[in-house]
Amino acid sequence: MGRTPPVDLSIERRWGPEGTFSERFPILFRQGERNLKAEKVIRVLADFAGDLSSFTCLDLGASTCIMSRYFAEHFKTVLALDNDKVGLAYGKQIANSKLVPLCGDGTRLPLPDNSVDCIICNQVYEHIENQTGLVAEMYRVLKPSGCVYFGAGNRYVLVEAHYKLPFLSWLPRRPANWYMHITGRKMDYDVFLLSWRALRKLLFRFEIRDYTFKVLENPEKFSATDVVPKWMKWIKPSLLKPFRTALPAWILVLTKKPV
Repeated sequence: MGRTPPVDLSIERRWGPEGTFSERFPILFRQGERNLKAEKVIRVLADFAGDLSSFTCLDLGASTCIMSRYFAEHFKTVLALDNDKVGLAYGKQIANSKLVPLCGDGTRLPLPDNSVDCIICNQVYEHIENQTGLVAEMYRVLKPSGCVYFGAGNRYVLVEAHYKLPFLSWLPRRPANWYMHITGRKMDYDVFLLSWRALRKLLFRFEIRDYTFKVLENPEKFSATDVVPKWMKWIKPSLLKPFRTALPAWILVLTKKPV
């Protein structure tokens, strides 16, 4: 394995338009935090699909490939795709024989039809403007027996997670851009979050299994004790199901609907 390139982690956010996604969000180079997130994904997939060791997995939006390398410990092969050249340069340095970094576009995947057993699309859809194209490509390359881990943020969250601005994602595009500029961000708002209703419409070709409440009910099983609020110990998560549309994010497992 080659020497990994040095990374400046002293800046949590770079607000300007310059640089790739990983340059603007250096948190993507934090190995400990990325591995914790990866373990949550693996536990959900293992709960749904069982043994993953014979699967070929496509990790969409892999960026630095730190999570992809963790995934590769559990899959036969991981194809780590992103168009973030800086992140992928780092990923190539840490890659092994089971991890294949690919530079590409999620809306035009360089893969054959029905070629992967599993797709991980974790908090990625909101960074793709052509979301219909992304989901169509996921459907095309996934085997009929395959599954998708789909982590999705909610448009109607009180504080937008990427830029830490209250109600930013609620706004139409032009006011959101204005809000970004007057708060010192030197770029337009580049996140495309959806509501629960719009997300279900986007995913209409898939069967949707909502794992959100399974994770809330058993955070130890799914390695989620660090993200499930402590007050959840005092309330039965199933009581929150009527408020699903107001949750800040959802964890979904998708499978192809029969043709």
